[in-house]
Amino acid sequence: MSVPNYVIENSRIAAKWTRHGLFFFNRNDLFIGRSLDLYGEWCESEIQLLGQVLRPGDVALDIGANIGTHALSFAEIVGPGGRVYALEPQHHVFQLLCANAAVNLSDNLHCLNKAAGSEAGRIRLAVGRPDQAFNFGAARQGPEGEDVEVITVDGLDLPACRLIKVDVEGMEPAVLAGAARTIARHRPFVFVECNDSSDSRGIIGAMTSQDYDLWWHIAGYYSPANFLGNAVDIFGSYQPEANLFCAPRELGLRIGGLEACTGLDDNWRLALERLNKKKAE
Repeated sequence: MSVPNYVIENSRIAAKWTRHGLFFFNRNDLFIGRSLDLYGEWCESEIQLLGQVLRPGDVALDIGANIGTHALSFAEIVGPGGRVYALEPQHHVFQLLCANAAVNLSDNLHCLNKAAGSEAGRIRLAVGRPDQAFNFGAARQGPEGEDVEVITVDGLDLPACRLIKVDVEGMEPAVLAGAARTIARHRPFVFVECNDSSDSRGIIGAMTSQDYDLWWHIAGYYSPANFLGNAVDIFGSYQPEANLFCAPRELGLRIGGLEACTGLDDNWRLALERLNKKKAE
């Protein structure tokens, strides 16, 4: 398995050219950093899907932006007349997000070292040590850890909003509750992680109550067509990434290639079973 040289490296931070620019990442990160290191991309199928709904001049939100793999792509698409807000609560991850925004000249990307929730306040976030191996995209709320400010999407009082992406490790229903007025007013597309069946009902209920149609986007972390042409799949033993792509019902969209959500009791595993059954027919 060949890995290209780093542009910059030290005891834990490296930078290399990727599909969407020069990215700094933590070499101890077992998922996003590892994927950028080996493949030069992260969840590229998500970026390709969401890139189809964004236009120059749009406003987008990336809630749980991590080091900016999606946010920087959004910023490039919406251009200088648009704006992207990227929220990342982990302090050391936020530093890399800002570095990536700066080095790629993403002046329209506004980075906020905050979490989002149903109401303003503070939470504790159990984060990993940056000098030790950890999945830094999996930090969750807990009794101990970093003290983090929480804001609501509604509190941003955005003049427009085309897309809200949410990936916050179990806090997705709370984020949607705190974005209810923004969703009702601006009718953005919403892309929300839903890979825990225990959270599915709350997420599906929040979006259907706002008159949205929902589809499942289910994809593995590895792509054979990855930027670095690496043929070794190190993520093959992990469950796929599962998200709900949500569109305002008044648009009347028909989306090929994605499995429609069937209701409150649906989840990604049931959706995957339906997809596999259709492929076998």
